[in-house]
Amino acid sequence: MEEPLLRTLQNVFATLLASLLEEIDQQLAEARDKRRDQLKDKRPTTLQTLFGEVTFRRNYYYDRQAGVYTFLLDAELGFDGAQSIRPCLEETAVELAVECSSYRKA
Repeated sequence: MEEPLLRTLQNVFATLLASLLEEIDQQLAEARDKRRDQLKDKRPTTLQTLFGEVTFRRNYYYDRQAGVYTFLLDAELGFDGAQSIRPCLEETAVELAVECSSYRKA
């Protein structure tokens, strides 16, 4: 695949994934227990994926019952939003580092 086409596909994927994650976050915001989860603000985050960086904004809440700040999206999807590299990408990078003769090739 030619590099410009690959870059275009990466950008399309990043845009679609960001939109999907923001839509899921919006649905969670509408369905949340508003007495328990107080919306504080929206915060950006960037994920490193096999297809490149994906940047999106997600809602940040204060859980009045537990007394902690949280992202409902992270809990719903089962990932640590503070970790920007996805496990699949991390595994691939480690495998390539072991198999390749140089860091740059990995």
